[in-house]
Amino acid sequence: MPISEKAQRAWKAGTAVVTAWTAWYGLFHIDYGPHEHVFSDLQRWYRRKIDSMLGINLDAARQIEQSASSSGDVGQKQPEEAKR
Repeated sequence: MPISEKAQRAWKAGTAVVTAWTAWYGLFHIDYGPHEHVFSDLQRWYRRKIDSMLGINLDAARQIEQSASSSGDVGQKQPEEAKR
């Protein structure tokens, strides 16, 4: 029994959507390890664009992290056994 034309169109549309999503995810989100790879530049560009759209300032985040690490363990509680 052949598939109707309407079902074939729906199948093709669904396949196109899944293929496009897979390509987008593979290009921008998959972690290929710590070394440089062919998608490194594109992934860095994409992450910078997403950060700017969300209002994330990477330099400010680094300054906050550095100031927290330079001020010591403020706010971190040590277990009682570690103090002894």
